[in-house]
Amino acid sequence: MNHTFKLMMLLAALFSFASCSKDNDNTPTQAEKIRIAEKTTATGTSVTLWADKSDLRVAWNKLYVSLKNAKGSAISNAKVSYAPVMDMMTMKHAAPVEQPVYTAEKELYEGAVVFSMPSGQMGAWTLTVTVDGEPVVFALDIKAAPSNTKTTATVTGSDGFYYTVSLVQPLTPKMGMNDLEVLVNTRQDMMTFPPVEDLVIELIPEMPSMGHGSPNNVNPVHTGKGHYRGKVNFTMTGDWRLHFKLKRGNTVIMEDAALDLLF
Repeated sequence: MNHTFKLMMLLAALFSFASCSKDNDNTPTQAEKIRIAEKTTATGTSVTLWADKSDLRVAWNKLYVSLKNAKGSAISNAKVSYAPVMDMMTMKHAAPVEQPVYTAEKELYEGAVVFSMPSGQMGAWTLTVTVDGEPVVFALDIKAAPSNTKTTATVTGSDGFYYTVSLVQPLTPKMGMNDLEVLVNTRQDMMTFPPVEDLVIELIPEMPSMGHGSPNNVNPVHTGKGHYRGKVNFTMTGDWRLHFKLKRGNTVIMEDAALDLLF
């Protein structure tokens, strides 16, 4: 009996150690996020870039950063910024970017970038992540949007400014009512794309292949930092086009900024 009791206690201790080791593994959200790359700053800070999917697309993409100091301890109080640049040889341009903010629940600095074109013969994307004044540069392979899908569009407004409308959600649309969120930015210059916060947006969904729309949609309204939220009703699966009319007060800035989904 004594031998059996000791064996049971040993197994319990081993199980407890294994559980604690798993619980204390603070490598952030490895089960949920995809590790894109890792670089080290001049002073030894490890910068790891994460994403929700292995492929970054011409779309609004969430991008995350985790930081560790030279001793391997996580850093949660750094000043972090993103700077995406497309180098087209004869010219360079940036993209709409949402600067990262630390999220304690995820143990990640969370931001987003709207990549407007794919990597390839036209040029190459880089993302400079600056941590407390120290930059590291990641080369990124941005893929084209899937066939019959367009979740970001740049249009010229009647006021002469360029506007980028990007779908934030639904990223995985379903039949029925879906939460809808779009981000709207304007082009101040080739490197600066501030959010637009003063628009009135009207939504008209259309299923081009079937020639019909859908009822009970809710026009997106501004909720902060260029994000507009509403509801869209997909009455069946297939190809859907979201028509957005952009207005400033009663003045129509853009009659139709269209995004395409296929599911």
